[in-house]
Amino acid sequence: MCVDFASGKTSVFGIIGNPVEKSFSPVLQNTIAKEFGKDVAYVPFKVEKGQVKTAVDGGRALGIKGFNVTVPHKIEVMEALCAIDPVAERIGSVNTLKLTENGYVGYNTDIIGLKKCFEERNISIEGKTVVLAGAGGAANSAAMLAGEERAGKLIIVNRTEEKAVKLAERVRKYYPIEVETASYDSITDIENPEIFVQTTSVGMGNDIEGTPVKNAGFFDNVRIVVDIIYTPWETRLMRDAAAHGAITVNGFDMLFYQGLASFEIWHDMKADMKKAAELKERLTEFYRRGQQK
Repeated sequence: MCVDFASGKTSVFGIIGNPVEKSFSPVLQNTIAKEFGKDVAYVPFKVEKGQVKTAVDGGRALGIKGFNVTVPHKIEVMEALCAIDPVAERIGSVNTLKLTENGYVGYNTDIIGLKKCFEERNISIEGKTVVLAGAGGAANSAAMLAGEERAGKLIIVNRTEEKAVKLAERVRKYYPIEVETASYDSITDIENPEIFVQTTSVGMGNDIEGTPVKNAGFFDNVRIVVDIIYTPWETRLMRDAAAHGAITVNGFDMLFYQGLASFEIWHDMKADMKKAAELKERLTEFYRRGQQK
């Protein structure tokens, strides 16, 4: 007999976004909670644009202890919070909410997850030319990481030049690094693009053969490519980059470590990193088996 032990003492957490039907975060967070002995139930909530504040206020009324926030709400949600962590304020987007007596406080753990992608592979950003595809919420985290890690140059490539320029200005406000913007048509003109971070949705969903980089020769001088997409496991962009000798990393590691950082914030704890690494490997295997079905 299988018994569900959820009770009135169970802490409820969730993720808000649209879409959320295929989010792996519920599996991730409920598994982390079980691993670290926390009485937690974590569920997805589909929230339409324009309804974010209503959802956040409702969560507070219901006593939901915390949320993760995914696309397209990472910026809009900032208007619904009682306070924002200085790191998230600097980044300009929030992906984690923690309930306090005054309301929800916003944090950004995307930057932590992305940083771990480089640390685990002993790759330093310092002094390198970083090319960033996209200018949305996840791109904000990547851009600020480039500044924090003292990249030699950051080049932001986006379909809408206005958004790229705005993000470049935000980075310059906080960090003394060289920042430029470029179009996808001119991407092959970039000299020595050592690190490439892909933060757009191109290559997922119904566009699995899509790639923001049409000329794969661009990857000849790239050392590492991080694509924040993890479904499919290997995007066309990653295949093109690997064929030209680059190390490729999909978004699963970032997903895991940003989720773990959120969990630590919610529970005022620091996870044992050896245990966390073992858990990540188990979840990776579980997720990949599911992708193959």
